Amino acid sequence: MDTWNIAAARDDALGIADVVEEISSLATELISALEIGNRSVPVWELWHESPSVGRATVQIPVTVEFFERFFNSPNGYRAMFRRGRRVGSAANAALIDPLVSLLGRTLPESIDAVLVKKVGDVLNIAGRQGISRSTFLRSLDPSLAKVWYATQEISSESIRWLSSGVSGNSKIDVGLEYAWNKIEQGPGDCLIEVKGAFVGSCGLFQVKDPELRATGLSTTGAA
Repeated sequence: MDTWNIAAARDDALGIADVVEEISSLATELISALEIGNRSVPVWELWHESPSVGRATVQIPVTVEFFERFFNSPNGYRAMFRRGRRVGSAANAALIDPLVSLLGRTLPESIDAVLVKKVGDVLNIAGRQGISRSTFLRSLDPSLAKVWYATQEISSESIRWLSSGVSGNSKIDVGLEYAWNKIEQGPGDCLIEVKGAFVGSCGLFQVKDPELRATGLSTTGAA
């Protein structure tokens, strides 16, 4: 069983400062993967309660090695939340901010986005729609957008189911009374996903409160 020796970390500004280099390293590799992969299909997910409301989704293919380090190492994404909700939330925002900057430079003014709509837990292709770059980037607000891994790979024409990613056998001793499950995917299935906030006439929102998500990640390692 792997062990993270981070139980004494501070969940405040000093705690964030302690891991700035680690967060920066994750962000640099993630942005590099997006630039090299060159397969990110702009996706706009419609809110099930109103087709006029939607959010941006960006899927980034990464190597198995980076996926493992990102989710299962003591300097990875989940480990930042193990340090505390504030540290984890700061890391989440720091990963999204350079992504928004890159997309702001590379996306066209009008994006031909793949539309998807969730029915239950299943995404379905719902056609295509032109989305303005400003609206797409607005959805990726670093304070509300969230990073995780994809369980459904979205292409221009289809959606492919991936495994749940949760290992039932590999565990991590994170210093709590219970171990966390490792998150693992095979080659070709390692996609890190950024889901934006929903954009509507009343502004930006997430269905799940970001604070509630941060609390869950810090205690169970699951989003």
